[in-house]
Amino acid sequence: MLRIRLLGGVGVVTSGGEPVDVGPAKCQALLAALALAPGRVVPVGRLVELVWGPHPPRTAERTLQSYATRLRRALGPGSIRRVGAAYLLDVAPEAVDVVRFQRLLDERDVAAALAEWAGPPLAGLAAPGLAGAVDGLVERWLAAVEVDLAHRVESDARSALGRLTELTAAHPLREGLWALLMTALYRAGRPSEALAAFRAARTHLVETLGVEPGPALRELEALVLAHDERLLPHGGGIGRRAGGGFGQAGKGPGEAGEGLGEAVVRPGPDDRPGNLPRRLGRLLGREHDLEAVGGALAVAPVVTLVGPGGIGKTRLALAAAARHPDAGAVWLVKLTEIAASSDVARAVAGVVGVTESSGRPLGESVVAALRQRRVLLVLDNCEHVVDGAAVLAQAIAEGCPEVRIMATSREPLGLGHGFERLVAVGPLEPAGAGAELFAERARAVFPAFDARAGRAEITEICRRLDGLPLAIELAAARTAALGLTDLLERLDDQLRLLVGGARTADERHRTLRATVRWSYDLLVPGARRLFRQLSVFAGPFDLGAATAVAAGEAGEAEYLLGDLVARSMLVAEAGPFGRRFRLLETMRQFAAERLAEAGETRQATERHARWCLAAATRIQVLLAGPAEVEGVARLDELWPDLRAAFDRACAAGDVALARALVRRVVVEVVRRSRHEIGDWIERLLTLGRPEPDLTPGRPEPEPDPDLVVFALTWAAQRYKMSQDSAAYERLVARHGEPDHPLVHHARASVYEDYPAHLTWAAPAVAELRRRGEGDLAEQFELDVGAALLFTGRFAEHDAVVGTLVERYRRQGPPTLLNLTLVLLGYSALLRGRHDRADRLFDEAVGVEVPARTHSPNRAVQARAVFRRGERARAFAILHAHVEQLLDDGNMQAACVTTVEFVNMAAAVGRLEDAARMLGFLETTGLLEHPAWRTLVEGAAARVAADPRVDPERERAGGRRLDDRRALEYMRGVLGLLSQAPGPTGRPSDDKQGRCSTGIA
Repeated sequence: MLRIRLLGGVGVVTSGGEPVDVGPAKCQALLAALALAPGRVVPVGRLVELVWGPHPPRTAERTLQSYATRLRRALGPGSIRRVGAAYLLDVAPEAVDVVRFQRLLDERDVAAALAEWAGPPLAGLAAPGLAGAVDGLVERWLAAVEVDLAHRVESDARSALGRLTELTAAHPLREGLWALLMTALYRAGRPSEALAAFRAARTHLVETLGVEPGPALRELEALVLAHDERLLPHGGGIGRRAGGGFGQAGKGPGEAGEGLGEAVVRPGPDDRPGNLPRRLGRLLGREHDLEAVGGALAVAPVVTLVGPGGIGKTRLALAAAARHPDAGAVWLVKLTEIAASSDVARAVAGVVGVTESSGRPLGESVVAALRQRRVLLVLDNCEHVVDGAAVLAQAIAEGCPEVRIMATSREPLGLGHGFERLVAVGPLEPAGAGAELFAERARAVFPAFDARAGRAEITEICRRLDGLPLAIELAAARTAALGLTDLLERLDDQLRLLVGGARTADERHRTLRATVRWSYDLLVPGARRLFRQLSVFAGPFDLGAATAVAAGEAGEAEYLLGDLVARSMLVAEAGPFGRRFRLLETMRQFAAERLAEAGETRQATERHARWCLAAATRIQVLLAGPAEVEGVARLDELWPDLRAAFDRACAAGDVALARALVRRVVVEVVRRSRHEIGDWIERLLTLGRPEPDLTPGRPEPEPDPDLVVFALTWAAQRYKMSQDSAAYERLVARHGEPDHPLVHHARASVYEDYPAHLTWAAPAVAELRRRGEGDLAEQFELDVGAALLFTGRFAEHDAVVGTLVERYRRQGPPTLLNLTLVLLGYSALLRGRHDRADRLFDEAVGVEVPARTHSPNRAVQARAVFRRGERARAFAILHAHVEQLLDDGNMQAACVTTVEFVNMAAAVGRLEDAARMLGFLETTGLLEHPAWRTLVEGAAARVAADPRVDPERERAGGRRLDDRRALEYMRGVLGLLSQAPGPTGRPSDDKQGRCSTGIA
């Protein structure tokens, strides 16, 4: 029997051990491509891609045939067979060393698998199309090596040191190997070298990837520093845990005991984070599909469920996500609410809590945020934005090793080889699950329905509907009015009438359209009209919204909505403010087509815009008052429709309407980083710019100066938060910079020019109040207080801000009350009035502000908790605050956060970290103010007094950090400190857990 070798190079030997000449490199690549799937057919097109990569020559298929002929002559007549437009390597799977290697790993026989490994797969062969397969094999080998070395570290740590040193040099980004090396060094009595190994690992990760070591490796450093007994042999398997989660002896990759990680409870299917619906109901007839999805998720980073509309892809995806055992957080992203591929990244970012970063596309921010997370991302309904979904999915698959993506679409995403696995979702069996679904839905609308008596008719109905779940549900809903015989007759008539659409259309899609059309035609005229008009909604809506958009009698809307729900034409569900309705996307598209056919689109969208503007106006009032929390929640619900109304206004060139929609919610740019509003503002500027007059001698028309003032005012707030002055300057260069108090104030905001603030904030506030825009003026009054604080005019500050505090206590909004209390607290702190500062900070933290609000609450809370001696909790609070700043892109808050970090780090002996961040503070200008400098003088003195610290070197490193990198650095240190059971690093002189900087 021939034996095929792919490990250590490509080769073949006979049963007698004689080598076989398999030809040049391309022949070897073809052999490798077939040998990776022995006994299975591989299409010619796929082989061409594997042998030549993405850009094969035009003669590739013909050349491939000659290579196959040559290999057949070398290996024997029946070795390589042509099967249609594919080839097959006809050898026993066990004849291929890669197959034996993988089988042994699957059987958990790690030692035998490693003995089979003869070197890197396809060594010496350049085959870019096979790179994914090679990388996968190397990954499995490394995982097995880590298992083997974990056993050796447990039994004889010294014997593993040489191999671990070699492997960490060859694979410096693999944290599991570094963890094993650190553990082995510690057990060998060399703790200082274990810490040196951690520093080497950190250097590689930071310099190569720009990320800090993961939690397991940082935790291991803390255990080494503390000489924790769990690092001793049989003390908890630290190295195995950090090395990838491998378990006790005899267990292989992915089947682990958790070691020290027993203290970390992984969320189960019912309590893990995410937004997956908790109650999914029964899923009928999909057990085989669920197994297929689970198997695909185990081997591919992206799994796409493909099939026609109404086949049940979304329902299957939700069920598969709920039972997927390896998912951490599970996030469902509904793409039906967006219309363009360019919005896919924003939709994902909105769900997983990522905001855009200065100078970085939003898609890159999503990838960066997910890189260290363990997530299952469900992208639902990709077909209308497939290009954007594919680009983002590819980027996540390439850059986020712990993320899995499940997509639903009517077509594949078309990702590169090895990234996407397709699962075709087929129809339900008419006599089985289809009939059961029909009976269940019929009983819901007609409790007396007898499924047993009409079993034959039900099966026939399901057969004629091609087993499509949505079509079956629509048909079953009619049993409230029709018997099964009548239903069959009408269904037969409708199918003959409507299935003859475009012959190029997918047959099941045509059948679904016929079913929807049939249900639509059975509605009374008023219900048909309302159904068409509801297609203008992009998100959920209530009865009042439906009434506002309806063209008929308002009084009948409630009845008609109920009729549409009963007929499964509309979904009713509980919302945060009562009953909400929504159209399934298939229904919405069908209704929109009927709306256009009826010539009603313009009128319906105009009514939708008026309703949306009225809803945004009501929300504006809530945002400015004590009910701000409710206002933010209602804005979240309105957002898809607000976006749709704004897009339609822009498409129609209606600048006034577009601006009015933005104006109602513009303050959210600065309060909760709704960066999409910033995008809208810049679109408004472009939309409002007059078309150039090409008549010779005519000057170029000027843009509306009032629109430019409005746009620059609020774009500045966006770029102030992100500290991106360059983007603001580009905007000014394109559209001009009027001489106006609001624009002068905008420039002062972007550059945090506090003396200029004191000059222009008051005129800006007066101008806004003159225009009747008091809600916007409130935001800029806060800037007056901040400018007085940062320029050291404390008495004036307290007078101004004290008045604001009393106003906001009476009338809200809570966000401004919270921020003014914090300003008063820092004013007291900077003058040494610590008790007053504590009282003000406590009151600020007690103010309930909406989710995602920019607030220093966590920073001041961490300070208070630290003073009480709860150090680990304080570090955890500050860590969460830094995470939020990074997620929101709120770079403006980096300075004050760093002050708290420096004092805490110095108090627990992390003097190098404190020194580095002092260097960063020097670049911000904050320490130029004597009062702020006093807040870190104690920490600076500790750093200077310790001979083991080179403060100038560390400060120089901190001076090279920008705001984002400074926050990322603090996040890494705080993540480690928050896990420590007590004081970490060199012991502090502060026995009570208090800083000696003047803050305490």
